[in-house]
Amino acid sequence: MLLKSKDVAYLGVLLGLNQLFIILSSVIETNTIILFAVAALLIGIVIEEFGVKSGVVFYIASCLLGFFLTFNKVELITYVIFFGLYSLIKYMLEIKIDNKYILHGVKLIYFNASLVAMYFAVKLFTPLKLTWWMILAGQVLFIVYDYAFTIFITAYIKNIKPKIHRRAMD
Repeated sequence: MLLKSKDVAYLGVLLGLNQLFIILSSVIETNTIILFAVAALLIGIVIEEFGVKSGVVFYIASCLLGFFLTFNKVELITYVIFFGLYSLIKYMLEIKIDNKYILHGVKLIYFNASLVAMYFAVKLFTPLKLTWWMILAGQVLFIVYDYAFTIFITAYIKNIKPKIHRRAMD
C-alpha cells in the first residue's frame, strides 16, 4: 500500500476536513449529527479512491485525532460507533449482498445494534432517556441518511472524481 506524494497530500486534506467537521460538531451543538454525517462521507471518498484498507486506516486516524482534538468526547462516541464505521460497513455490505431487501434489512440491523451500543456508552457518562418515537424517528432518519450517502458517493464518482483525476494527470 505504497502511496504517491499526491495521494498522501489528498488524504491529508481529506483528514483535515474530516477533523474540521468533527471539531465543529463540538462547537455548533445544534448540527452535531449533520457534521458527523459529512465527516463520515469523507471516509466514503477515501474508500472510493484508495480502497477499503486505506478507508480503515483513515477511520482509525479520524477517531484518534477526533479524540484528541474535539471538545466533547461523549458526542464523539456517536461518530466512532456509527457514522465513521458505517462508511466501511455500507461499502462492504453493498459489495457482498445483491438482494436489495436483505441489504436494507442488514443495514437496519447494523443501525439498531450501533444505536444500542451508543445508548449504553453514552449512558455511562450522562443520563439519557429514549422513547419509542425517538427510536422510530431514528429508523426513518437512518434510511434517509443511507439514501443521501448513496446519492453523494454516486455524484462524487460521476462528477467530481473524473475532474480530480484529469487535473492530477496535467
